[in-house]
Amino acid sequence: MTVIRVNPALPTLLPVEALPHLGGPVYYTEELPVRLAWHLPGAVPLLTMPDQRDVVVITSNVEQPDVAAMLRAGHELVSAPAPAGLAVLDTVTLIDRLRTEGPWESRQTHASLVRFLVEETYELVDAVSAVDDPAADSNGTVAAAASRAQAARAELRSELGDLLLQVVFHARIAQDDATAPFGIDDVARTLTEKIRRRTPHLGGGVTVDIDTQARNWELQKAAERGDDGASCLDGIAAAQPALALAQKVFERLRGAGFPADLIPGEVRTVTVDPTDEHAYPEVSYRTVVLRFMDRVRAAEVLLRSGKVESWPAAWAGVAGDGVPAGEPVDVSDGAEDRVAVPDDAEDDSRSKKKSSKKK
Repeated sequence: MTVIRVNPALPTLLPVEALPHLGGPVYYTEELPVRLAWHLPGAVPLLTMPDQRDVVVITSNVEQPDVAAMLRAGHELVSAPAPAGLAVLDTVTLIDRLRTEGPWESRQTHASLVRFLVEETYELVDAVSAVDDPAADSNGTVAAAASRAQAARAELRSELGDLLLQVVFHARIAQDDATAPFGIDDVARTLTEKIRRRTPHLGGGVTVDIDTQARNWELQKAAERGDDGASCLDGIAAAQPALALAQKVFERLRGAGFPADLIPGEVRTVTVDPTDEHAYPEVSYRTVVLRFMDRVRAAEVLLRSGKVESWPAAWAGVAGDGVPAGEPVDVSDGAEDRVAVPDDAEDDSRSKKKSSKKK
């Protein structure tokens, strides 16, 4: 007798090692889908232990009493492989059903889910911080520290699942698009292809150091963007928190060879005044960083024009708010042309916009 164990996530996928065993009587356990029997015309349900010696039982449950008895008796077990990620199929199936049948889920859009995506991302950050908190390991007994560590990792697993839900849900919503639909498989393929392009050493079996890997990654990203006339700041998400935005800008500028001493003090320093009830540090610093980014883009335009040959010369050639004074600059991220205006005029313009919104 032979037991063929299939994966419950893919019950109709038989291992190739099972093929030589399918010539004789075949039984299957009751939890398997009936479509399995459609492809094995001679297969019958396993209701009682068969009397024959040369029989095959296909199952996904090796704890089923008859199957367990066969294995205890020493009969052969052939198992289907269980690649990582199969459990995600259940998540995809569940979200598909909710999207189709759920009154709340069927009404959601990419935009309506953004606040949940942001919230879950911050919760994941909190969970990572708890796992990596060295102070938690130094408080109390060893047993208490171990218990906290286990709870922290359980929370991390849960929060990763919540973030996975967002990815699967957005991909399922994208399937319903009338003009350019895509699904979770398209998302996964796009990611895999991108990583393979940016890590060519994996395909060639070559070992590289971390600096080479980082350089290859950035070169491939630049090639994907088509960097002729583009900015080193292109692709940075401006909606992220201001400090994270500044960190990403600094990272890009280091890669572009931008001299650190050209970065203004107002960009290097965040000031929070607890006595100013009208202060909004996040908004204020974001404005500073965005204005700095504008000036970097303007300096890049000047460098590409050939009028100057260095970052310092280009930096000196653009206005402090990001563009040559009085001249429109076509920035490469597709934003509208902007013209330098005095700070007080810009502040007045913002005040008028706020007043109009209040009305």
